[in-house]
Amino acid sequence: MREQLRWENEMLREELASLRTQNEQLRLSLARHQEDEQWRDQRQTLVEAELAHLVRLRVASQRLHESLNPLELLEILQDLLVNLVGSEALGIFELEPRSPELVLRVSLGIDADRFRRLPLGDDPVGQAARTGTCWLGDLMEESSAQSQTEGPRACVPLKLGDHVLGMMVLFGLLPHKPRLEPEDRELLELLATQGARALYCARGIAAGTPS
Repeated sequence: MREQLRWENEMLREELASLRTQNEQLRLSLARHQEDEQWRDQRQTLVEAELAHLVRLRVASQRLHESLNPLELLEILQDLLVNLVGSEALGIFELEPRSPELVLRVSLGIDADRFRRLPLGDDPVGQAARTGTCWLGDLMEESSAQSQTEGPRACVPLKLGDHVLGMMVLFGLLPHKPRLEPEDRELLELLATQGARALYCARGIAAGTPS
């Protein structure tokens, strides 16, 4: 009888050890499955974000070829800055050919009279216009919170080659967008390049000269 009980007890211990091993294997398998699911979700999110960004770039490029009227073109550019970049306060300026000033052509959410004409000073707007280099305050480590709230958020030259035709200046973003993101840089650079090319062509046609 004792021998029988000892044997049964031994069998139960072996069965319990086997069940524990199986449970550990299932736990590890479940953990790997969860990691795979998490990786797939993250990958899908990245792919969707990249596709959305490519769509924004394509839409921007196509829309900038919808008009050959300079003012209409700048209004299209303003609409793209609102809907694709997410700005609620902005101005688009043209550089005066014979004067070191920027002249406001279209604007949204700012005091147009205050910004009607801007001299090329040492502020971010003037520096960007003179050098032809983008100034993106939100993406610069040295930019302070004060400069982001009281000054421009981005100054982007409309540049054809080394020649600056005008400036896109963002003063504020939509409430759901607290700051510019790195992917906005590519979009703003595309708008600047394509916008400058389209504006140059539109100016040439408006003036009756070949572009």
